[in-house]
Amino acid sequence: MHHLLKRSKRSRDSSSYRARSSSPKLEQRYHGPPQLSSSNFLQFVGFIVAILIIGTLYISLSSAQRTGRTSPTPPNTTDFGIGSTRVRSPSPKVIDRTVLHALHDIHEPDDHYDLSPSTVSRPHLKWPPIVTRIPESNDVSELKHTGVHAPSILTAPAADAVKFDESVCGSFPCRFLLPLRITEQEPKVHLHLHQLAILASNLNRTLVLPNVGNNRIGACSRWPLDSYYDVDLLRSALPTVNTLPFTIFDSWSEARSILPTSRVVSFSVSKNGERDSLPDPLTDHDFTIDYGLADHKVASCLHSKFPRLYQSSSIFSFKFYRNDSIRSSRSQRLIQILSEAVDSVEYFSDELAALRTSDVLAIEWDLRHSIFPEPSIDLEYSHALIELAERLASFTGPYVAVYWRLERIPVENLAWCAASLVSTLRSVLDDDDSGPQLVWFATDYHNLLEQPSDVKIKNARSGTFQAVKSEYEEAMNILQDAFKTGGDLEGYAITELPSQIKKLRMFEGNIQFEEEVLEDSGVSGILDKLVSMQSQVFISGSRACSKTSSSSKQIVNFRESVMRDNEIGLDIRNVVELFGEW
Repeated sequence: MHHLLKRSKRSRDSSSYRARSSSPKLEQRYHGPPQLSSSNFLQFVGFIVAILIIGTLYISLSSAQRTGRTSPTPPNTTDFGIGSTRVRSPSPKVIDRTVLHALHDIHEPDDHYDLSPSTVSRPHLKWPPIVTRIPESNDVSELKHTGVHAPSILTAPAADAVKFDESVCGSFPCRFLLPLRITEQEPKVHLHLHQLAILASNLNRTLVLPNVGNNRIGACSRWPLDSYYDVDLLRSALPTVNTLPFTIFDSWSEARSILPTSRVVSFSVSKNGERDSLPDPLTDHDFTIDYGLADHKVASCLHSKFPRLYQSSSIFSFKFYRNDSIRSSRSQRLIQILSEAVDSVEYFSDELAALRTSDVLAIEWDLRHSIFPEPSIDLEYSHALIELAERLASFTGPYVAVYWRLERIPVENLAWCAASLVSTLRSVLDDDDSGPQLVWFATDYHNLLEQPSDVKIKNARSGTFQAVKSEYEEAMNILQDAFKTGGDLEGYAITELPSQIKKLRMFEGNIQFEEEVLEDSGVSGILDKLVSMQSQVFISGSRACSKTSSSSKQIVNFRESVMRDNEIGLDIRNVVELFGEW
């Protein structure tokens, strides 16, 4: 308004001045059409702008009065309908993928549900949607189907992932089968590893060679596979199976620029051994499929060892019926469900579809029987273990090996069984005055010579002992007392693996194993078995006194073959002598 008033006053003054003027110079100065000066022009523009502003404000005030609102909601605020009160929305937060994983688990429809078409339901649509996963880059997903190399138009992470996968497994994307845990113990574990190799080959996936530890095999075990077995022979026995060392897979899962997708799959036996009453078109009456929470050991193993692969606490469970014979139709059906290359099945759920295309299938194998009809392979023990066992046998000299498995033996039998073992040892040792004078004792309980004498109940070497009771210690005391002064075996000596390793290291040195590896129950069990195979006399328990184990069968089979073929220059005088026979 200040400019408008100022401009009007000057206009009036100018007109009055020109009306009174009669000077020729002034008439000449104002001759011709009138022109606006620069200052007048700016005043005119300001006048127009002011009119526009006033008009806009008037229209806005009229609209607010009609709608009952006095002012628009300020940015970054939320109107909750409580008058002029405004609540400021929080600023965007940055979260990592672990939070997304937790959200995914929390907002799953159910913790446990069937995946048959009749029971798979879609959750009701909600708004706003809950974000539980970061979408994968489109350029990567397209390359998965086209199979072409990374073009220059890819984003840097996607291009890096393509090149990285090609350097690791020869193609993009890598598809792995990871044995997360095999519940069967050594020595039967090689049968199940072969089954997983067949599964990986049929699914066109690379088998990750797992770790070993405490008589078991699995990705979360501590030691590399060659601590137990000859890996080169394993690969040569599986010429059609692509394998990858565990250390390379571990580096791949950590360093891949794009997060690998993964699913956990469990294979087990149905608890009741009976078929479910509900029909399931996915099973074909051979197995059922459940989708629920993973076992605590599986979840903790995956989360601690492979944090980037722990994307869900849920697990797919394939539960087989007991006492079912091996049928090719069942194995083919399993391959059809899990194979990414098979598209004929139309009733897959979204979860199963995601499983088939996952970069990593982490397997928990809790079966005792084979599901693929192919013949099994024999896993050879590592050269280092065989060499150490031969050195121990040679260093020890002539000896009698006792292999006693106490697990699952009725505790009321233990004392009598120990007395029977003492009697059998005396009979064998007294037979030949020039024969062995030393007893190599191998058991699944504990080391007799390494435990403190004041400990009443000691720990078992085997992890499958359900309960360690005082009756076990009483049986061990009966055996030890027999070698003391006045005992039935006075004059003879008893030894165990830890004692002989210490003596060997002291006199010969050059034992390439770390102390912690030698203390592993799997390593010690294999060494005990290999040493027992080479003993002059071998003694084991009857069914009433000792568990019939796969390891004892291995020892007996080896000694039978040596005595039959006589191809190995070993001084073996019997196959097996049993104690505890009624």
